[in-house]
Amino acid sequence: MSDPRYEAVLTFTDEADPGGAEDAVSLLAEELSLLELSFVRHPSGGPAPGGTRAGETVVLTTLLVGATSAPTLRAVLALVQDWLARRNSGSIDVTIDGEELHLTSVSRADQRRAVELFAARHAPREADTPDA
Repeated sequence: MSDPRYEAVLTFTDEADPGGAEDAVSLLAEELSLLELSFVRHPSGGPAPGGTRAGETVVLTTLLVGATSAPTLRAVLALVQDWLARRNSGSIDVTIDGEELHLTSVSRADQRRAVELFAARHAPREADTPDA
């Protein structure tokens, strides 16, 4: 895969089932792996606590996603919306270049508008952008 043009941080929370958040994110990662992404991985949580044998910890409720094109980034956002709707629980904060979009499992029309505006700011239609 080529280098990502867009890097997104997806952070999942579910107040109704906080204990199931790690398993839920694993399922989301499996679905995301079906897209043509540069990477889907958990971020490092820093060094393990002193006195433990682990090298580094990972944040299991967060995913780092690398997309190589605007359409792929849009596909990631659409998949996340659909995944939340199917779960009917929880929320995902999507962060790109320091800007955050909060997605929940409710209000699909409002969410769709928010996603379109967010994606347009970070991934304008490739036909509208000059070649790099």
